[in-house]
Amino acid sequence: MILRRFAEALKQQNWSAVAIEFVLLVLGVFLGIQVANWNETRREHTLEAEYIARLQRDFGAIDARLTINLTRWEDTAAAPVRLIKDLDAFRQRGTWLRPKAELLRDLDATMGSRIPAPRAASYVELLSAGRLGLLRDSRLREALADYDTQAGFTMKAYDVLVQRVDPQRPALVRHMRYDRGADAARMDPEEVLRHGGEPWVDVDLAQLGADPGLETALNTFASASHAHVLNVRLQQGKAKAVIALLEPGAERAGAGQP
Repeated sequence: MILRRFAEALKQQNWSAVAIEFVLLVLGVFLGIQVANWNETRREHTLEAEYIARLQRDFGAIDARLTINLTRWEDTAAAPVRLIKDLDAFRQRGTWLRPKAELLRDLDATMGSRIPAPRAASYVELLSAGRLGLLRDSRLREALADYDTQAGFTMKAYDVLVQRVDPQRPALVRHMRYDRGADAARMDPEEVLRHGGEPWVDVDLAQLGADPGLETALNTFASASHAHVLNVRLQQGKAKAVIALLEPGAERAGAGQP
């Protein structure tokens, strides 16, 4: 309609009308672009809110997993240290100072491990799609990148740990007896997740103490596990930094911008 009136005004050389129609034409185009931009911004803000909610769920689960992992890894690091002291006492006195049940528990803990907490699926999705710009808070983007880097490093460190300790397991396992009546179907997965608990029922303490490879094995488990505890602590610290920026009451940079 405006274009037709504009063309007619040009034919009639009605310059006042031409000017008016031209202004209306430009204004219409400008308003159309502005409305389109406003709609796109609103869609992006809606997507941002959805991703924030997903990130909150992801990191809530990650933090819970890290808390369990850290408790287990701290026990895994401490157990071989206690066993080394027990072994020293056994070699000096010819007897084990602690009850067999305690020694068996520490042997089990020494060989325990926890698969590292994963990367955040929602962050990986944003990264893969090239949509990190949806998150307007640069601090949040940086915190997410820091966590993702640490999560990847912890996973690689775990792989190295497994390669170090796996060859040492026979020095412990060959003196232990597995519960042949154990039924995995009856085990509580949540309990196993939190506390471990391979069904070992006995250990030959005389043979264990006489094994020439035992001290090397315990030293390897202790040093590898101690190093991994530090990685898990770093990972949880990075996760909590993200969580703090995801809190509903947190002030996110750029969140108030249109």
